[in-house]
Amino acid sequence: MNLRTPLTPLAAAAAGVLLLTGCGSSGGADEYGTDQRALTVAAGDQFTLKVPANPALGQNWYLAGPRPDAKVLAYRGKREEEEGSDNTGGGDGTQFFDFTARKPGKATVRLLHCPMGSCHSGSQSAAPLPSATASGKASASPYPTATGTPDDRPAFFVYTITVR
Repeated sequence: MNLRTPLTPLAAAAAGVLLLTGCGSSGGADEYGTDQRALTVAAGDQFTLKVPANPALGQNWYLAGPRPDAKVLAYRGKREEEEGSDNTGGGDGTQFFDFTARKPGKATVRLLHCPMGSCHSGSQSAAPLPSATASGKASASPYPTATGTPDDRPAFFVYTITVR
């Protein structure tokens, strides 16, 4: 005996909406800001590290070396959005670093935050600019690892990504 009854068009549409609602995100990659630096993602997931920036005022972020383990994470590129004022430097912006989790393991992503042009340009490496010492000689001391939110000093933001 078959106890199935056909769905009415309204019931079928409602079932479809429920199915799509249960799928999680709306098709976009998950985004993580500077406040969440230990992430766990599934193999195959796409995700984005989202950081505040204003390139018009010389504030940029760079993917720094050493690069994340390419067997664990695929780096898909960097992009940016600017919002707000038409005046140069008057708006806010966001830079995005896009990744795909490849296979289970751990990888480290290091982003260098460079406010007010304190680092090399995007066409160069993300190494710090030399700074003057008391003797007047240049010193290439590394920037510290940030423990808080971005401020007016250059710093590395280190993300630990666990792929399961």
